[in-house]
Amino acid sequence: MSTVNYRPATARDASLLGALHVTSWHETYSGLLPQDMLDGLSAESRTAMWATVLDAPTNSNGTRVYVAEGAAGIVGFGACGGQRDDVMRESGFTGEIGAIYILRSQQGAGVGRALMSLIARDLVERPIPSASLWVLRENVRARGFYDGLGGAIITEKEVAEGDTTLHEVAYGWPDLAHLI
Repeated sequence: MSTVNYRPATARDASLLGALHVTSWHETYSGLLPQDMLDGLSAESRTAMWATVLDAPTNSNGTRVYVAEGAAGIVGFGACGGQRDDVMRESGFTGEIGAIYILRSQQGAGVGRALMSLIARDLVERPIPSASLWVLRENVRARGFYDGLGGAIITEKEVAEGDTTLHEVAYGWPDLAHLI
C-alpha cells in the first residue's frame, strides 16, 4: 500500500478536487441517484465551486478543505466549517462537515478516518466542539462508516432535486475530541 499524506488544500487543487468530486459521486451514487443526475455533473462546475471556496481568504463559515494525497495524486478530501444549517445549530452542532469524498479504491484503507480526524482537530482548535453532516439515507456504506466513528443520527429530511426526492440523514458528534 502506498503512503498517503494529508495537507490543507490550496487554490491550485481546485481542478483536482472538481474531478475527484465528480468521480466519487459516480462511484458512490450509481444506482442510488437517477443516472441523468449523475450524467449532469460537471468537473468544470465543481472546479469553479472549489476555486471559489479555496480563493476566499475568509468565507462566511470559515470553510477549510483538506486533501489526502497518494503517489498518483489526490485520492480524497474533506471540508469543514461553521454550521450553515439552522436546525443543526439549534440542536447544538456548531460545526459542519460539508464534504468528505474518498475514491473507491482508497476506501477501507484509513483515508476517511484520517480526514475525519483532521477535520475534528481543525474544528476543535477554532473552538467548535461539535459537528454534523448530511448523508443520503440509502448510502449504506457511508452510514456504516459514520456509525463506526460514533456518529449519532440526529434527524432526517427530504430534499427535492428536480423530479427526484432525496432522503438525507443527519449524523452528529456532540464532542469532536473523540474523533481526534
